[in-house]
Amino acid sequence: MDRYKIINGKVITPYRIIDDGTVAYEDGKIIYIGKSDVEIQNCTVFDAKGNYVSPGFIDIHTHGGGGQDFMDGTSNAFLGAAEMHAQHGTTSILPTTLTSTLEDLKQTFEGFREAKGKNESGAQFLGIHLEGPYLALSQCGGQDSRYIRNPKKDEYEKILGWSNDIIRWSIAPELDGALELGRTLRKRGILPSIAHTDAEYEQVQEAFENAFTHVTHLYSAMSGVHRRNAYRYLGVVESAFLIDDMTVEIIADGHHLPAALIRLIYKIKGPTRIALVTDSLRGA
Repeated sequence: MDRYKIINGKVITPYRIIDDGTVAYEDGKIIYIGKSDVEIQNCTVFDAKGNYVSPGFIDIHTHGGGGQDFMDGTSNAFLGAAEMHAQHGTTSILPTTLTSTLEDLKQTFEGFREAKGKNESGAQFLGIHLEGPYLALSQCGGQDSRYIRNPKKDEYEKILGWSNDIIRWSIAPELDGALELGRTLRKRGILPSIAHTDAEYEQVQEAFENAFTHVTHLYSAMSGVHRRNAYRYLGVVESAFLIDDMTVEIIADGHHLPAALIRLIYKIKGPTRIALVTDSLRGA
């Protein structure tokens, strides 16, 4: 059996941080967590040297890193980025696309398929996250506006036919055809996520009822409360707060959102309905 022990670490648990803690695991399963060292025969010992010991991170929104972008469409791009993420504690990722031509998107799928069989030391590939091209042009953010459009059934069925690896798709739910796409994705076990959107509360509520149960990078490229003719309308941000079962992701890098805003999101949604993501690009 493969036995390992991590000593001298700040061990993060759901309840507290254990200083000078020890974690022991056997065949991939944790068998001990505690303050004191524990004697385990025939095990490999790692000294954390006072650093944090935590579960591996799962990044459900990343476009690359380490000089690689997943839209490069090559196996090396996927493997290189996965290696970089693993070096920083991320053990699983959802490689994420950008708006592009259909040819570039298809090539990205092919690069992913090739990389899956070669990934030995990088973060595990859980599946592909499509971001766009069905987004609100007014909230395109860093997406290429040339390729943004409304969903058409014949087109998204073609895209879905190109890959069995898609497990998430970020879409503006107010677009014509978006709710039908959401229902199609739910039948296939794919998560529709609200993103790059000007939707208001009633539209978000209807989207939630049509499988859009997650919000992509909350506060970034989306509507907030706004006023028309002295009457105020809730945007996606407030809608996500109001719908208890809606999950959200945030880019908690200290640049996209201030610390006080992150504390507000945490206070309202709680830890079980928040995912931290990097949304990292090639330069990460």
